[in-house]
Amino acid sequence: MVKYGKCALVVLCAPIVESSAQEQFRTGAPGNASYDYVVNQIVVIGGGTAGLAIASRLAVSASVAVIEAGGLYKQDNGNQSVVPYYGLVMPFLGTTEDYPRQPLMDWDLVSVPQPSAGNRRIHYAQGKTLGGSSAINTMAYHRGTVGSYQRWADLVDDQSYTFDKILPYFKKSSTITRPDVQKRNAPNATVLYDPTVFDNSLHGPLQVSWGNWVDPTQSWLARSLQAIGQTLSSSGFSSGKVSGGAWVPTTIDPKGATRSSSKSSYLSFVSEKNKAGVTVYLHSQASKILFDKDKRATGTTVSTEGREYVISAKEEVVLSAGVFHSPQLLMLSGIGPAATLSTHSIGVVSDLSGVGQNLWDQIFFNVLRGINVPNTGTYLATPTQQAVALQQYFNNTAGPYSSAGGYLSFERLPPKDRAAFSPRTASMLSKFPADWPEIEYIASGFPSGIANLTTIGAISATLLTPSSRGNVTIRSASIADAPVIDLGWLTDPADGETLVAAFKRVREAWKSPAIAGILGGPEILPGDAITSDADILKFIQESARPIWHASSTCAMGKAGKVGAVVDSKARVFGVKGLRVVDNSVIPFSVPGHPQSSVYMLAEKIADEILKGR
Repeated sequence: MVKYGKCALVVLCAPIVESSAQEQFRTGAPGNASYDYVVNQIVVIGGGTAGLAIASRLAVSASVAVIEAGGLYKQDNGNQSVVPYYGLVMPFLGTTEDYPRQPLMDWDLVSVPQPSAGNRRIHYAQGKTLGGSSAINTMAYHRGTVGSYQRWADLVDDQSYTFDKILPYFKKSSTITRPDVQKRNAPNATVLYDPTVFDNSLHGPLQVSWGNWVDPTQSWLARSLQAIGQTLSSSGFSSGKVSGGAWVPTTIDPKGATRSSSKSSYLSFVSEKNKAGVTVYLHSQASKILFDKDKRATGTTVSTEGREYVISAKEEVVLSAGVFHSPQLLMLSGIGPAATLSTHSIGVVSDLSGVGQNLWDQIFFNVLRGINVPNTGTYLATPTQQAVALQQYFNNTAGPYSSAGGYLSFERLPPKDRAAFSPRTASMLSKFPADWPEIEYIASGFPSGIANLTTIGAISATLLTPSSRGNVTIRSASIADAPVIDLGWLTDPADGETLVAAFKRVREAWKSPAIAGILGGPEILPGDAITSDADILKFIQESARPIWHASSTCAMGKAGKVGAVVDSKARVFGVKGLRVVDNSVIPFSVPGHPQSSVYMLAEKIADEILKGR
């Protein structure tokens, strides 16, 4: 059934595509209850990308309770979380302290001041809704490199994490739809990919497809990146190689050109036979994991609208609260650095120094120039144009509203750009696998407010090899107090050196003859006066932003290894019956966008649980 919904933005009342069937889960009422498994979803990432995926798989043979602090995003965020284009322009994704708040969808987390990044406090958006951050991300889908997964396998002493061994879980999680060349209508944006690394016969819940619209600005700026050596990949980025450029797919359901979140995919994928196996407690927050005298997790305390009760787990508790809240909830439950727990009078259940440490975060900056070609926003600038775009979307699942980005480019910096590296920085970068890209480039554009200039073009560079580390800790013994987040940006000088080199690569792309004919005027940001390495670094420090890929605060590792929190089966060290399954356990930031790896991890650990491992 298609119906019109209220807009979060005035510009358009686009259609919301909804299932006519009832939700494929039961809603739990506050009160003590017992389940085979409890998936703690106190933040979106837990119940979003990983939590709902693992809950849906476990429902095949068990009753599962999902505890979610938020509500339903179609009600709370409307078209913003349904129509793909809006994934690029959600207001509350702002990163400054004065961001527009949306407490129904976001946890309102703000970091401590970052001394090495302009002393700024960074708002770090995290989805607070059923579907989690999969309901607010920009939907890019690709996988990491063969070398990065080999490093994962070696770090955790488990070769089941090599690319060939985890590929079946990538396949199991997703269904790919070939690009619709006619609707894309962009011969200069040819999609190349390896179809053998997908398997639609498995009917993976997550829908992966290419947008039915190509932003003209992206197609032009892609040429500039190709012209400086980042050639178009012949296989895309899902077969274990992430190098060069590609038009990547996104998590969009092609049937209605709507976002494919973990809720609309996995939770809706639970069959009629098994749907009774999932009970969801909305607007409910877990506050503490409970243990018996043998240190076995027995359930969790929960609060719903001020009413506290206990949800018990007969088999296991699976914590999927995300990179900031999973370590917080572990510490509040007595698992973490003993000194921290003692400071807040929390009894120690398992002294794990790594809880909340090892925070990896990818950061990026933009270089802006004016160009005289249209961008997607150009086609939505007036009510008349919006009406046309609405008809394209409503009648043909095409046009500007049907897509969210599309072109990514990756590289290890060329030798000429590494020449200025200090020996230490060169040594640190050399420790990454040879196929691990150091920088990701994204090209985009938005409407210009400058006379005689159609578009402000942006080419960004994202650091994929951060040497800086942040951390998460607690400010009290109460879940009501937000975790203390230190992102650690640019605290290691190697990151600054790498990003300065990346900045010069971005300028090289902007100066490419391939786009000389579309440029309009001098560089807008940071401006041609910024030339010295010191000035470039200062610009980066003052303007760097998160791409929302923070990871590794409950790192997977070997038993007894300092900093390790969970083993290769995601079981928390020092206790029984408790696993952590979300991006916080991946031991490093997988190069590029993490959502495919998080879905893979949820599939893999669900398989381990169902097999009794």
